[in-house]
Amino acid sequence: MSQNQEIDYQHPTKQDQIRFFGFTLVLVVVITLGYFLGIPRYYLGWFSFAIASFSVAGNDAVQTIGTFIESKKSVHWLQKILVFGGLLFFVHLLAWFYHGGEIHFHRLDSIPETKDFNLLQLLAPVLLVVITRLRAPVSTTFLVLGLFGGKSIDQMLTKSFFGYGLAFLVAIVVWAILVKIDPHEYHEVHTPDPVSERRWSRLQWLSTMYLWVAWLFQDTANIAVFLPRQLGLFEFLSAVFILIFALLIIIRTNGGTIQEVVSEKSDIQWAKAATIVDLVYGSLLFFFQAISNIPMSTTWAFLGLLAGREIILNVITYKDLPYLDTFRKVGKDVVLATIGIVVSILIFFLSYFLYPDQRQSTPLEFWNSTNQEDSL
Repeated sequence: MSQNQEIDYQHPTKQDQIRFFGFTLVLVVVITLGYFLGIPRYYLGWFSFAIASFSVAGNDAVQTIGTFIESKKSVHWLQKILVFGGLLFFVHLLAWFYHGGEIHFHRLDSIPETKDFNLLQLLAPVLLVVITRLRAPVSTTFLVLGLFGGKSIDQMLTKSFFGYGLAFLVAIVVWAILVKIDPHEYHEVHTPDPVSERRWSRLQWLSTMYLWVAWLFQDTANIAVFLPRQLGLFEFLSAVFILIFALLIIIRTNGGTIQEVVSEKSDIQWAKAATIVDLVYGSLLFFFQAISNIPMSTTWAFLGLLAGREIILNVITYKDLPYLDTFRKVGKDVVLATIGIVVSILIFFLSYFLYPDQRQSTPLEFWNSTNQEDSL
C-alpha cells in the first residue's frame, strides 16, 4: 500500500493539527513583520499570492476536482497533475497572451489595482487556510477578493445568492428527470457494472477538465489580485509554477479535510454521478461568466447544486425519511458558507475603519446598495 493511501488526510491526527497551526502562526508572524518593516508591496504581494494559490485552490478544490478525487482515488497522482496542471498552464498562457499580460480573465476589471496592500488583505489567504482546515466551504471570493472589491461587493453578493438559487433549481430539475429516466439506478442501493463504470470513467476525465477550465475563468482572479495586473514572461512562468505546485499538494492529499463536503453526498463516488455533476456545474459557471464580469462566489453555486441534488434524490426515492440527515448535510454546508460571508463582511468593515486612506466605499453605501439590490 502506498503512503498516499495509508494517510487519512480528511481526518488528521492531533500531532498533524499542532504542526499545521504552528506553521500557520509562522506565516502570520512573517507577513506581519514584513508589513511593519516596510518590505516593498511587490514582494509582499507575491508572498500572499503563494499562500492564496494553496488556500483558494484548496478550499475550492472540493467544487472543481472534488468529485474527481472522490471517484478516482485509485488513479496515480502523476496522471492527475499532468492533465490538470497542463491544462492550467495552457489556459493561463492563452489569457496572458491575448489579454496583454493579464491572467484574471477580466474578473478584476471592476476592481482597481491596489497601490499598497493593507495587513488584512495580506493575511486573508492565511485565514482561508485555517477555515479550509476546519472543513468549512466558505466563499474565497468574499473572504479574499471582497477586501479589494470596494463598491462592487454588493454586486458580488447579489450574483452569488442568485447563483445558489439558480443552481438549486437546476439540480432539482436535472436529477428529477434522471430519476424518471432510470429509476432503478436511484431507487435502490446501486453498484454500477464494471463495463459501464469504465465507460463513464473516461467521460469523467473530459467533464472534470471542462469544469476545471470554467473554474479557472471564474476564480483565478481571487489569487491574481495580489499580483501586478500585467505580468512579464518570467512573472507569468513563476505564477503558473506556484499554482501548479499548490495543485500538486491538493491532489497528493486527496483534497484534504474539506473533501468531506463531497464524500458524504449520495453516490458521488461513482463515475457517472460525478460526471453529470461536473457537466451541470461547469455549464452553470460558463453561464454566469457570460452574463457579467462581476466576480461571484462559485462556492455558493456549488453548494446550491449539491443541495438541490441531495434533496430531490432523497425525496423522490423516499430515502432518509423523515429527511433529517439530508437537511442536516445541506443545512450544515449553508451555515458554514454563511459564516464565511459574515466573517468576510466583518473584515471588510474592519478594513474600512483601520485603513481610511484606502476606502473605496463606505459601510453605509455598501449596506444601502445591498438593500436596494435585495428590494429589486
